[in-house]
Amino acid sequence: MKISWISPRANAAAGLNDVESLIPNEENPLRFARNLGVVAAGLLVTATITAVPASAGPSLHTEIDPSTVKESIAYLVKTYHVSEQEALRRLELQNDAAKLEQALKREAAGEYAGMWLDQEAGGKLVVAMTKPAAAQRHIVAMPDRANVKVRTVRNSLATLRSAYDRISKQVGAGPDAVLLPAVSETENRVVVWERAWLKERKVGVASEAQAENRTFDADPGVVTTRTLTKPTPYSADPVDWGFCHPLYCTNYGPMRGGLRLDLTRDNGTVGGCTSGFNLRTTGGAFPGVPWVLTAGHCMATKTNNVPTQHNRQPVVNQHGIEKNAYPYDYAAVQYVDAATANRWLESQSNRNVVLKYCRNGGLDSDADTPCGPEATSQNQEITKVTPLSEIKAGMVVCASGSGSSAANYPDSVDSGAGAGYLVGTRCGKVLSTDVGINTDLCARAGDSGGPLFSQVDKAALGILEGSQQSRSGACQAGELNNYSPISTILEDLSARQASGGSVFNVITTPQG
Repeated sequence: MKISWISPRANAAAGLNDVESLIPNEENPLRFARNLGVVAAGLLVTATITAVPASAGPSLHTEIDPSTVKESIAYLVKTYHVSEQEALRRLELQNDAAKLEQALKREAAGEYAGMWLDQEAGGKLVVAMTKPAAAQRHIVAMPDRANVKVRTVRNSLATLRSAYDRISKQVGAGPDAVLLPAVSETENRVVVWERAWLKERKVGVASEAQAENRTFDADPGVVTTRTLTKPTPYSADPVDWGFCHPLYCTNYGPMRGGLRLDLTRDNGTVGGCTSGFNLRTTGGAFPGVPWVLTAGHCMATKTNNVPTQHNRQPVVNQHGIEKNAYPYDYAAVQYVDAATANRWLESQSNRNVVLKYCRNGGLDSDADTPCGPEATSQNQEITKVTPLSEIKAGMVVCASGSGSSAANYPDSVDSGAGAGYLVGTRCGKVLSTDVGINTDLCARAGDSGGPLFSQVDKAALGILEGSQQSRSGACQAGELNNYSPISTILEDLSARQASGGSVFNVITTPQG
C-alpha cells in the first residue's frame, strides 16, 4: 500500500497556511510514516507509507559511531533526560544540519536566514527562511525531517550580512571599538553591542568624539542595540596563596630558582618550565644586566616572541641567549622591561636565593628530605658556584621544581607532570658525573631548568635537563634525573659573548 504525502499546493488549496505543515512529519501519517504495522482480522499486515516529493534533494544524512561521541551523548542524557538512542539522533541531526546549511546557502541564498538547534523543545532543528518553500526539497530528503521545523522570518542571512558589513564600517569595528555589530540568527537581526567598559576607559583619554558612540543608519526591523556585559576571565588575575608558592609568587619577589615559567608555543598552547638561577653580566655589551636562567630546550622549536609568564604575568622574554645540546642546555633570558626587572629583582634585597618548598615524606618525596617544615616557603641562599670537577658521587643535593598537574593545581597550567606529583623541593644524592650531573632525585615534566644546589655549602650546581626514564605522577623508587652543570653553562655563555666582552655569573650576594 503506497500513499503519497499531500503536496504544498494541495495544502494551500485546502487552506493550510501553517509553514511547518509543509514539512512531512510523524504527527500526520498522510505526510509521513516509516513502517506501519496494521492488525487486521487477527493478522499482522505490514505496509510501507513513504513520502515521495516531486524533486527531493540529495541525502544529507551521515550516521555517527556512538563510541566517538560518548561524552556528548552523556551530556544530552543527563541534561535532557533522554535515552542514548535519542541523544544520538540529536547529534546526527546536528551533523546533518551543517550539510543542509551548505545546500541552502548554495541554492537558496536569497531566502535562507540561518538555523539553530532547539534542545529544550525536543532536539528540533529550526531553519529560518524568508520563503519556506525554498528549503522544502532539501528538508524532505533528510531521514529525520520530522524534527526539522521551518520558521518564516523577514530578513535573509544575506541581508543581515550586508547590514553587518555596512555598520562595521560606520562604527569603526575592531579590537578597540566601543561598538561591535554581530549577526543574531535566532533574532533575525544585527545586534550592535556596546562595550561600556571601553567607553568609560576612553573618556578623559581620547577625544569626546572617540568616547561617544558613532552613529550608524539602521532599519529597526533589521538592527537593534544592546549593552554587552563584560565576562569575568577565568585566568586574567594572578592566584595569591599569601606567600611565595612555586606556581604563584607574583606578589612575593624576588625572582628565584624554582618558580614556574609558562611559555607560549607556536600553536597557542602553553608549556611549563622552571627558573634556575638569577644571573648578571658584567662589562661589555651587557654591563650590569640581570638574566633568568632556565633550560634551553624549553624554548626549542618556539619561534614566537610572546613573553614568558609566571602566574599569568609577563616576566621575561620568550627568547634570549640559548642552546639545546646537553650538557649545553640553557637559556639566559632578560626581563621584558626595566620596570619588570626592578619589581622582580632590582628592588629586592635578597637576589641570590632559590625557593625551598618542602615535601617531607610520603609517596611524593623521600622521607629524609632535609629542607624544613612541610609545605612552607623558605629561601635558600646561594653564595658560590661549584664546578663540575668538584661535584662528587654520593654528595647530598637538592632541587626545586614546579612541574604540576591540573588534577592537583587546577588554577595553574598543567605541565604534564601527572596527577599526584607535587611542586616543591626534593633532596637526594649525586650518583655520578660525566658531562653532566646524574642524581637519584625525583623530577617530572615542567621541572626542566630548575636549580640543583647544595645546602651544605650554599652552592649552585646545575639546572635540570631531564631523565633517562619515562615517568609521570608521584615519585617512585629508582629515580634517575640529569642536570646540566652551571660551570659548563657559564663558561659557554661567556665564551659566546667574548667579542662583546660580557661575562656571565650567578648572583651570589644579596645585592649582587
